[in-house]
Amino acid sequence: MFAAAVFITSASSTILLPTADLLRVSAAVCRGRVVGMISFRGEDGLIYTRTSLRVHETFKGKFPETVAVVHRGGRIGNEEDYFGLSPKFAAGAEYVVFLARGRDGRLHCTQGAASAFYLGGPQPLSSGAAASVLAELRSLTADGAAEGADVTDQVGNAEVSPLETAGMLNNVNARFLQPDRGEPILYLIDADTLPEGITLSQATNAVHNALEAWAAVTSLQFRFEGIQSFGQGADTIALNDEKLRIQLHDNYSRITSPNVLGIGGRGAISSVNPNGWDIGGNVAGNEFWKSTRGYVILEATNASMQVLSTFEEVLCHEIGHALNLAHSSEVETNDPFLTEAMMYFQAHKDGRGATLGAYDPPIIQQIYPFNTAPFTFDRFMDAVSAPMFFLVDGINETEVAGYDLQSTDLTIILGEESQLNGLFSVFGNRIRYTQSAFGAFEDSNRWSPEENMHWDLVYFRVSDGTNASPWATLRVLSFAADNSAPTDGIPDSWMVRYFGHPDPRADDLSRATDDPDGDGLTNLQEYIAATDPTDPNSAQRITEFSPGTIQFQARAYDLYEILGSTDLQTWTLAAVPHVPTNAPPTLLTNILQTNILTTVSNLPANGSHRFFRIRKVP
Repeated sequence: MFAAAVFITSASSTILLPTADLLRVSAAVCRGRVVGMISFRGEDGLIYTRTSLRVHETFKGKFPETVAVVHRGGRIGNEEDYFGLSPKFAAGAEYVVFLARGRDGRLHCTQGAASAFYLGGPQPLSSGAAASVLAELRSLTADGAAEGADVTDQVGNAEVSPLETAGMLNNVNARFLQPDRGEPILYLIDADTLPEGITLSQATNAVHNALEAWAAVTSLQFRFEGIQSFGQGADTIALNDEKLRIQLHDNYSRITSPNVLGIGGRGAISSVNPNGWDIGGNVAGNEFWKSTRGYVILEATNASMQVLSTFEEVLCHEIGHALNLAHSSEVETNDPFLTEAMMYFQAHKDGRGATLGAYDPPIIQQIYPFNTAPFTFDRFMDAVSAPMFFLVDGINETEVAGYDLQSTDLTIILGEESQLNGLFSVFGNRIRYTQSAFGAFEDSNRWSPEENMHWDLVYFRVSDGTNASPWATLRVLSFAADNSAPTDGIPDSWMVRYFGHPDPRADDLSRATDDPDGDGLTNLQEYIAATDPTDPNSAQRITEFSPGTIQFQARAYDLYEILGSTDLQTWTLAAVPHVPTNAPPTLLTNILQTNILTTVSNLPANGSHRFFRIRKVP
């Protein structure tokens, strides 16, 4: 975003210098065509992109035939990092670039995106403003190139890059997933330094207003987690904790270009399965990456930021970038639909504060619609093998629990499967597994659910007809043999452990339908629940309860719903379903599973619910 005179590109808040001043403060200036772009990880662990331009015209300084320009951000494998100050270069396109040397000796655009002017290329954009800059440069240097820096040491290469661009927002769809679950995005504020004349109360209220502007037109929610001194630039905090960090100053010199009012960005990850599904879900047909962190950095020392409404406007704009929005326009335009947008590349500085334009809501609603995408969970199965085909309710089948804030009418979509030892099929709201060769397998080892190992696997997702969840998997972790005839679904090893023999008998109540400990659960139900059929105290139960928190016995990596009611008649979800993971590795790899204690602490402490119960999703 830019706050003054003329034109610009990219995703930061900048006051653009006049061309003559930009020429004066830059070390070198040229016109060139992009012949290569490649991303790499720097020594600081952050992602950078090196763009190589073949120099066609020099206006200041001394250039090699191909010059290398390096900026923060880019994509490496399935990790993408967006940095608000970086220009958006396109392969094969031609630019006028104003360059400066960084502290590491490498070249970067003097005012970031505001000093890389697109002249045309394979993806034509409006270039009127850039053409004006080019004409003015030629006039200013009519007597020859201005004296500047010798940058012949910064030699570029025509490198083949896997990137379409250098990782900019409008080329990578990414989204935070909390809104799908009805949860807020947590945000932290670093207020170590504020613009002169702005109080802490005014600053935090401006943050609130900026966030609420986006929340009002989407499914987004935000929750303040506190004031915190980050101790470093917010953009360098590589914690994939899905939080938004808002730094109201640039004490760590992350904004290296003049007249930039702020920058915003986000980190995101992708993991595309064989079906082309991604881990950010699908919204209206578009696959998304998963946003893992967002940040905003403001230049508190710029005089423009002393005006509270401008401070609030820049906050709102940069938060838009953190939420994955690009600019409404990268160049000057007379179209008021674009110029009046919060995401226009220039700051308006007209007192609007955090007021969105007509352009902004439909754009962000493509990412965070009111009709949220459904969500689901990875599931795990301990399969029972037998000499012949059998059907026992709850054995070798798993309920696919899909959740949607607007609908219960969800469809299970099966994707690729491994087909190592069997096949998967959908049966109602369950996925059923059928071994491909009968004749009971021997008891196998049990793969830990924490590892990416399996005896068989299928990808799945749930859809509401418009949007779809991120992909999930159902993994078969083990096989246990049941050689009894007819098969009752309980493995021989489990029978031997609790009854001393593999075959079901009436005399000791070891049949599948018996209840030897009188706790109301049959032996088959005890096996499925991983409880002891001979001990009534082993039944899964709530062990502790306090406002907002509930503790209960559970089987590791199974799925549990916490239901709430006001009248013991109507039960609804009181919290996001829970998967207990706090189990020792020795238990996770034991084919005979037992229970652990798990705690859920996100229950509503205040509200209409007065009664709670736990449902184990089969």
